Amino acid sequence: MALPQVSEFIVVSGNTLPNESKTDVTDKQTLLAVLQFLKKHNLKGTEDFLKKETGLQDTDVSQDTSAQTASEVAHALAAYKSDDDPSIYGDHYRDLKAFIETCLDVHKVEIATILYPVFVHMYLELVYNNHEHHAREFYMRFHGDQEWYYSEDLSKLATVTKQEHMAGSQIMENFKSSKFVLKMSRDSYTHLKRYLQEKQLKTLLNIIQEHLFIDVFDGVPRTKLQIDLASGGVLGEAAREANKSKVLYGLLKEPDINIPMEEEEEGGGEGEDKPKKKKQKRDPLLSKKSKNDPNAPPTTRIPMPELKDHDKLERINAYREALKKVKMGPNSLPSICFYTFHNALQGVTSIDVSEDSSLLCTGLGDSNIRVWSLTPNKLRAMKPVDELELIDKEADDVFERMMDDTTAEETKLLLSHSGPIYGTSFSPDKSYLTSSSEDGT
Repeated sequence: MALPQVSEFIVVSGNTLPNESKTDVTDKQTLLAVLQFLKKHNLKGTEDFLKKETGLQDTDVSQDTSAQTASEVAHALAAYKSDDDPSIYGDHYRDLKAFIETCLDVHKVEIATILYPVFVHMYLELVYNNHEHHAREFYMRFHGDQEWYYSEDLSKLATVTKQEHMAGSQIMENFKSSKFVLKMSRDSYTHLKRYLQEKQLKTLLNIIQEHLFIDVFDGVPRTKLQIDLASGGVLGEAAREANKSKVLYGLLKEPDINIPMEEEEEGGGEGEDKPKKKKQKRDPLLSKKSKNDPNAPPTTRIPMPELKDHDKLERINAYREALKKVKMGPNSLPSICFYTFHNALQGVTSIDVSEDSSLLCTGLGDSNIRVWSLTPNKLRAMKPVDELELIDKEADDVFERMMDDTTAEETKLLLSHSGPIYGTSFSPDKSYLTSSSEDGT
């Protein structure tokens, strides 16, 4: 038996069309797919606008969509068509269980993972071929042998008792979209393969080849605990290819900012009356060009907004502050400020300090957040809206005028959660404070 592989098929059904109409049909199918997507995500405005632009009526869309859906469902269910004797399904499944019981314990738990997907597809095959009595008997006989983490899916499967039920079944939608993934060591897979080749159970072979993907790995077989931790998914375990997509975790390149260089005064010679010359002081930090991070996403993926003049000025000041920093060493140790919270009663759950060390905030166990000013500048609230309208927006100190001096305090209490605060963080410009709490917000 050949190793089952994951494959993708594109099936085109219907009558042969003239060349002139193929493009029109393709465009209409694409349009219907877009409309179906918009309807699924409740984008009513965009859906109505697209219908209006293309001249489609609701009746046309519903008829075409229903016909397309019925065709897709019929094609997907056709895989279950079989002329086999319905009584052999129970015999083959019982034979498979008996083989697993005779395997060594080290292989038994891995090979047993095949029982659930085989059970589901055998049951669906019986239902599709109108063997309702045999399907019900098969379900009642073997559904109790499945693992506990499939109990919810088995309850949904039990509601599919007739062929017409399969079109709207959620579990049917899941199983027809992808193959069921199983992971098995090479030794365990060799035992299973040998059994299938010896028995030549046609029904079982067809199900494994058509509906299952066995991911074979080199190594020791997994234990029952390891299998249970990775099992329970609707479509089995995650395939190894699922985590192979590249993650762009790098940082974007810093925007280029023209930072004016500082000027140094230099003596004009022997005479004191001679004017002093000025020369530009070149910053060594600014002379280094930032390199593109190969792990960063392309800048064109999500266009970044242009920096405002205020943001550029803050970055320039940050660069200059970084240049003034003294290199730490034995002869130049940093200064450290310690802050003590009195009467906290073990209620402080998180602490954060702003980048310029001017603000400090604490998250508390009683769901409150308290912010302190670490500088002589007190914390102030913004003026009411009617007073803000009277402010001269062109003034240089417009931000200062927006603040209400009557509300100045050294500390502010923020009420926003209903559970203990787990984390707080200031934005770089101190305009925002984010927090996370036990209440999930």
